[in-house]
Amino acid sequence: MKIFIDPGHGGTNPGAIGINGLYEAEVNLDVALRVGEILAGRGYDIEYSRTGNDTVSLGGRADMANAWGADYFVSIHCNSNTDPSIGGTETFYYRAGTTAQRFAETVNTALVNQINLRNIGTFARNLAVLRLTRMPAILVELAFLSNPSEAYLLSTSEFRQNCAIGITNGIIEFTS
Repeated sequence: MKIFIDPGHGGTNPGAIGINGLYEAEVNLDVALRVGEILAGRGYDIEYSRTGNDTVSLGGRADMANAWGADYFVSIHCNSNTDPSIGGTETFYYRAGTTAQRFAETVNTALVNQINLRNIGTFARNLAVLRLTRMPAILVELAFLSNPSEAYLLSTSEFRQNCAIGITNGIIEFTS
């Protein structure tokens, strides 16, 4: 089973910047590498869109996954909102009624169960990395960097590890 992991943003695009100064791209990369390590230990083949602070275009990320022949694509992000009281976890897919929607639901539920944040839900979104991939693809929003308590959690190794465990639990549940 081939899982393509996309740590969102990176390089010239740091993504959201938390109220605590945390860069989304750094959190995304850390959690993505942890997910890959756990999955590789369980016998999955893993490929990443980036393993450092690299700039990779959205189309380039999808192209890499397509060329590699991934079975599933998982993009990892942190959320942000102008209202700092907004918090929780959500996951996106491209089209309703597809394997990607069921994959998103499974991973989102497993992640929420592991990290105990508000379950915002799963939603169809027209995002390049979801639209341009040829395999079921999801984009996970771990938590909000704009929310003070969630930004603090995202700054800790323990919470990042729990995010990775939650995502991998969902991937393993769905692909087993």
